[in-house]
Formats: sequence, C-alpha cells, structure tokens
Amino acid sequence: MATFKAWVRNEALESTGKLDQFRDTAFGIDADEYLDTLLTNTLTKEPLLPALGGLPFALAKHVDDDLESFTAAGIKPVFVFNGLQTGSKDKAGVLREVRKAAADLDDAWSIYDQGRGEEAVAAFGKACTYKTAHISRWLQLHLFKRGASIFTAPYTASSQLNYLRESGYVDVLLGSVGCLIFGASKVVTSISFDSKAVTWVESKVCQGKLMLTLDGFVDTMLLAGCFPTLLPALPEVDAEQNRVQAVRGLISRANGDAIALLQQQKDDEYLASYRKAKYFTKHPIELTEAGSIEAKDLSRSKTPADLHEVTGRRLPDELMYYLSRGLVGARVLNWSAHSEVVETPPLDGGNSDAYRDLVQNKLNDLRRRSLAVISSQLHRHFQASSMQVVYWFTDATNKIILKDEIESSPPTNSTFHLQKSALPENITTRPLLSALEVLADKQTAKSTITQRPKSVNENLTSATELLGNTVFRFLRDTKYVGPDHTLTSWGRALRVAMQEAENNGLVELGTTTTEIEEALFMAFELLRLRILHSQNLFPIPQFSGQPLRGTEVDKSNTLLISRVACLGLFRHRQIGYTGPLSRHLLAFHQMAAAVRTSMRDLLEMHACAMLMSGVFKRDAMSGKEMTEVGSQLPFVREPDLGLALIVKSFLDEQSNEPEKRQDVTRWFNYVTDMDGDLKKAWKLWACVNAGVQSADTIVASEAMKQSFRQADEWLQKKLATTNGAA
Repeated sequence: MATFKAWVRNEALESTGKLDQFRDTAFGIDADEYLDTLLTNTLTKEPLLPALGGLPFALAKHVDDDLESFTAAGIKPVFVFNGLQTGSKDKAGVLREVRKAAADLDDAWSIYDQGRGEEAVAAFGKACTYKTAHISRWLQLHLFKRGASIFTAPYTASSQLNYLRESGYVDVLLGSVGCLIFGASKVVTSISFDSKAVTWVESKVCQGKLMLTLDGFVDTMLLAGCFPTLLPALPEVDAEQNRVQAVRGLISRANGDAIALLQQQKDDEYLASYRKAKYFTKHPIELTEAGSIEAKDLSRSKTPADLHEVTGRRLPDELMYYLSRGLVGARVLNWSAHSEVVETPPLDGGNSDAYRDLVQNKLNDLRRRSLAVISSQLHRHFQASSMQVVYWFTDATNKIILKDEIESSPPTNSTFHLQKSALPENITTRPLLSALEVLADKQTAKSTITQRPKSVNENLTSATELLGNTVFRFLRDTKYVGPDHTLTSWGRALRVAMQEAENNGLVELGTTTTEIEEALFMAFELLRLRILHSQNLFPIPQFSGQPLRGTEVDKSNTLLISRVACLGLFRHRQIGYTGPLSRHLLAFHQMAAAVRTSMRDLLEMHACAMLMSGVFKRDAMSGKEMTEVGSQLPFVREPDLGLALIVKSFLDEQSNEPEKRQDVTRWFNYVTDMDGDLKKAWKLWACVNAGVQSADTIVASEAMKQSFRQADEWLQKKLATTNGAA
C-alpha cells in the first residue's frame, strides 16, 4: 500500500482540489489503510510502539480530531475494515516476511542495548505496522463509540468500498490502489484538514504512466506488493519507490506476460498465489444490500465453481453478517475457512523458548475450545476437520483434532439461558466482576441453571441478554464456574482478588471500566499456565531490561511485581513515548497478549454460537446492538508496557545503594501522574496476592503462596520508606 502511494507521489501523478468541493458527500474509507497511515505518517507516528505493545498513546486523539474535522467539512465518513483473508499469500512467503520482521526487531533491540538511542528509535519505527491487528480491532469499536459508521467487508475493504460507491451509499473513496484494482476510476489518497486540500489519483493516469491496460496495471500492482493480498514477487525488486517501475520493466521483458515472468523464477508456490490473487480481482466477494454474500464478475464471465480455492471454505452468511457488524473479529473465522493457524513472532522477536512453548503447547486448549464452540454451529465437515498450526520458527506443523473436543462439551447444551431480569445490573459495564458476584452465592448460582427455551416465543431478545449469557458461558468454559454454576477453586480465588479491588478502591482507578477486572482475570490465567512467577523466563537468549539492582531476592521480587503491572494501563500524555525500555518485560507482555487474544476469541465464539443456535430471536437485535455487544465484551484493549516500566524502574532504584538512587520521574517525560499510577500498581499487586493467598492448592501451591507472600512483605518494607511514591 505504501509502495503505491510512494510511487504516485514520486511520479507526480496525483491531483489536488479544495476540501469544500466535497461538502455534503459521504467518504468510504479503507479503515486499515487509514490506520496504516496514522501509524507511519511522520506527524502521527510513534516510533517506539513495537517496543511497548498496546496502542499508540495519541491514536485516540488523532482519530477523534479527524472525526471532528470530517463533521466540520460536511463530510460523512464510512469506515470499512478488511474481513477474512484470501488464500493468495503463499505460506513460504508469509514466513519469510515475518522472519524478516523479527530480525529487524532483533536488530533494533541490539542497537538499543548498545546505547545508540536515536538509531534505535529509527530502527523500531520501521516496524510500526507489525502485529497491529489488535489496534485495528480497537479502532473499529472506538469509531463505533464515537458515532461513526463502521462496517467489516467479507474479504477486502477496497472491493466492498467499490460496491458501496456503485450502490450510492458513498460518493468518494479514500484508500489506496485496491480501489482502482476493483474498478474505481479514482481514489483519494490523502486529506489535509489544515490546508483544506484533498489529493487523489486516477486509474487512467496510472495506466498511462505505465503504458498498460487495466489488466497489465493490476498485474504490476500485485507483483510489486502494492495490494496486500499478495506479497512482493521478486527478490531483486527491493527499493520501495522504484519497485513499481522495476516490476513494470520485468513484465515488459516477458512480453507483458506475468505468468511467463513468474515461471522463469521457478517458484511454483508463489505462482499459485499470484493466480489466486488475480482470480480474486476478477471475482471479488461482497456483502450486498440484501444481506447475501455474492461474487461480483468483473471479468464478465461466469463465477467459477472453484472460487473456494481462493477464499477458503465458505462460512454461513449469518456468521459473515456478525463479522460485518463487529460482534466478532476475523481471527478464528480465518482458521475455520482455511483450516490453518499461522503463528507469527511476537514484538520481542520470538527467540525465547517460553513464548514458543506457549504457542506450541499451552494455548492449544484455548484454540480448541474457540474452534469447537463455533464449529458446533457449522456444517459437520468443520467439526470433523483437522487444523494445521504453522510456526514461524520451524517448517513442521501440528494438527489439532476437533471432533472429540466438540462432542465432549457442545455449547448448545449450555444451562445458561438467563432473561434480562435475572442478570446483574452492571453486567454491561463490569461483566466479569458482576457475573462472579452473582454465582458466589450457591442458592443464587443454582437459580441461574436455565434450560434452552422450548418455543420461539420464549427466546432471548435483548443485547444485554446476549452479553450476559456469553460472559457466563465463557466463565464456565474457562473453568471458573462448575457444572452446578457455583464457583470453582479458580473462580473463588479470582473473586477474592476482585473483592479486594472493590475494597481498596482499585476498581475506580481503572483507565477503562473493565481494566481492573481484566487485569485480575489475566493474572489468574497466567498463573494457570505457569507463566506468572518470579523465575527468569528468558535466560537464553538473555533479554535486556531485567531488574539489575540489589540482591537476587530484590531482583526476583521486582520481576514478579513488574510482571503483574504488565497487565494494567498507565496514564501518558497524548504524545509518543520517551523513556527506558525493557525487552525482558516486553517478552512477558507479549505472552500475556497472546493469552488475552485467545480469551477474546473464546468470548466472541460463544456470542456467535448463541445467536446461531436459535436461542435468540435473530431479528430482535439490530446491527448496531450487535456492535454494541462487541464493544462491551471484555479484552478489547491490549495494555501497553508503560505501567510495568515505571514499576520496574522505581523498585530497581529502591534496591540501589541510597547514595546512588535516582529520581525515576525524570526518566519518563510524558507520564501524567506517576504517583497515582504507582499506587494503582501496588493495589493491583495486593489484589492478585490476596487471591493467591486465599486459593486452594489446585490453584496455588504452598511454594507459590510463599513466593507471593515474601514478595509482598518485601514490597511493603520498600514502600514504608517512600510512602509508595516516586
């Protein structure tokens, strides 16, 4: 995408007009392209994003400012997100790309460890668009909360945007070359609200510059990597600004025949991927006004019968509708469509055995559960199929067999079918906490055992009922709730932690309404996976940024408390971060992020399964209500590393010799309330420790309890000399 924009600007192919010309129009916006621009534009880019995880600190401000500017200009924005992946990215090429990204991140950390700060910032900045799917998901639901129109395409946003333009829903397209590939005559490439100017490029101008027909233009864009359905083709085509012209020259030397050019490369897998990508440009799939998923025949020929070879197995239109409304993301649906899970390296580079063990072994059960829940509502073929998992660090694959898992616990047999009157009042704002409180009382818990409605007239109807029952089923599936709906040992320990959060005022300190309950839930999930402890998870290679001050006891306690802080948010000005980094803590953060994403997957699958199983009156809920449920389900926002960094820095200095201690507030230039954030971190730690100390041995061994207890005593002594403040 960036390659195309760099080319048209370098070749001066764009036209510019006044913003006022577009008053009273609707702009269809490629949302992922819009996000990519925010993450890479010099004025909005935050170079250290890959070193921190989470969201860019100024992202919400930039988005909100743009929404206000659209309103002031009299323009209605309609944001369209990419949906499912097509099968046109060859596996070898994808693995090559992610390994390169991991190597680039490894280099950036190496530069940082050498003390070359400015060079490190620039190196990290090159990876600002790597591993940002969670940001796109957050953006979707943030735009919804701000009242913007949002929509997820079945596959590519640019194809769906063209449908919306042709159908009269939008007047102008804002995106990149994909819109031209699918038939638009022109596409807006940028808007400057400050200078009140709009810049666009026309398809005929691009074709004229290259002296190509539309078909030849599409070939050039695909092989140059300008359109994300296909990776760049040729290793000798490297320089971004010259890539388009270089590919044009290579195709010319092959007499305009892209297939002949690729056959010369003797890469059969890439050739097959190109054919699939080209196939899709001629037969894009769109969600129509009538609500059906249909292929459009740009080639003026009959839609081929083997289109599934490009798109993957067809999922039900109903499920695709839930995708379009933001109730569910595309991750698990991609797995089902393509029978494949591709694990890519985390932001720390993915060199650790601990992370590889997590994705190879420890997350398999969660994957199985998410796939089992949704597959039970699909054709039997999905239930009986095996699933390949592809890892970036090996060419081998594993298989997950789903059949036994599905038959052992089909979600249609769930005993949670609660009417709105039986749900807690604050289920929409504090879903996990309120659900645990309801089930803490055994009598009340037993009253929640409800059978599937016997008639359509008794079906559930409201968004609150969908949200509440989804959360209850999720807690049952993750074993915080037992078959009789009472809390298990895990549920009781988690409830103690959440009660402590209510009692010590931590809940009110959350940056979002669900921050604290999500952080506490994640702490216990990481305990279950044997990840949250004080041992060094990353000895080989030894990641930089681990605690360095004091005795070994000081270091291990600092590490444990900092890991808990990884689960919360801190307050930072709406500007790019400057301050110390820690690859060691980032590696732990990325393990937590992988688990968090899996939790969100399972929640979304339960929501979809409830709708598809017929316990809901489907026509009782509007698309807007479905999006609302998507925004209320937990685990939308991934925390950044900021809170852990200030906790680790503060405790490290407290373990330093008194005469050598430094004021850590000077290291974090844009933190708005370090004292407040540290107090939040201490309370978060206290809640986790309270839950651990109360837990049965099935949750926490005596050795684990002692480790946490000793760390807490150590922390209280440190805080007694500082009043807990920096």
